Amino acid sequence: MTISVIMPVYNTKESDLRTAIESILNQTYRDFEFLIINDASTNNAEDVILSYKDERIRYLKNEKNLKIIGTSNRLIDEAKYEYLARLDSDDWCTPDRLEKQVAYLDEHPDVGVLGSYYKIMPDDRWFPIPTEPDDTTLFVRYCGNCISNSAVMMRKSIIDKYHISYNTSALHAEDLKFWSDMSEHCKFANYPEILSFYRISPDGVSSQNRAYQLKMVLTILMDNIIKDFANDKDYMYSILIKFIKGEPVTDEEFTYTQQFLIGIVNILQKHMSYPINTLVKSYVLSRLAYFVREPKPENQPK
Repeated sequence: MTISVIMPVYNTKESDLRTAIESILNQTYRDFEFLIINDASTNNAEDVILSYKDERIRYLKNEKNLKIIGTSNRLIDEAKYEYLARLDSDDWCTPDRLEKQVAYLDEHPDVGVLGSYYKIMPDDRWFPIPTEPDDTTLFVRYCGNCISNSAVMMRKSIIDKYHISYNTSALHAEDLKFWSDMSEHCKFANYPEILSFYRISPDGVSSQNRAYQLKMVLTILMDNIIKDFANDKDYMYSILIKFIKGEPVTDEEFTYTQQFLIGIVNILQKHMSYPINTLVKSYVLSRLAYFVREPKPENQPK
């Protein structure tokens, strides 16, 4: 056996939880453990889980609510096998997901994290994301998250060797921080087929938290960019600290950072076969430009 399917559960609606569980139990690849951790749910989630008598299910329950970061870390710690396939409890996957992802990882030992195309529900829409290892790894490290939790299969040995975990200091961007830490030790890829379905939650990130999330995402990406590319790391980190604290930057710092980011965009354009030109205009440059636009330079007109 090589796969641990891991699923965190907290107060998931019964119909959604059953859809998620059954999408795993009905996989064409049959040999896996299905580790489910109930994060002290207050609804009937436990009864739903225990209604399944499949011997592959290993059920654990947190004594108190650890929330998603604590539960995700416990899932990784408790998992017994090398390939960790995650599925959130309100999402589901295609019957051949595990079979296809195991075959890919077996054939690509340098890839440590494998996602896939996924559909966003109930809108029934999807977005193209990079698939090749070089493109996907660069994207995760410098552009943002292109790995869906409910589509990912990753190597536990890398997580254990480098003591990687979900970090509360990156709240609302803990997934990207986790992938960022992984990207220092392995390549990423996305399987070029839709293998999972991501259900949008009405209880998602609030507008207030979304602003904080964006700031955390930009901080993580800028930290990677500075570590990997900046000649004057101390100077760039001093600007990053100002951004984190919400302090104004000078005209010199503003211009230096803009030129630095444009240079990074040019590097990405040369090294990615994924269509970075369009992406830069619509996402990367506009998002990273936020880093130098807000707050405005201290002597710039309001």
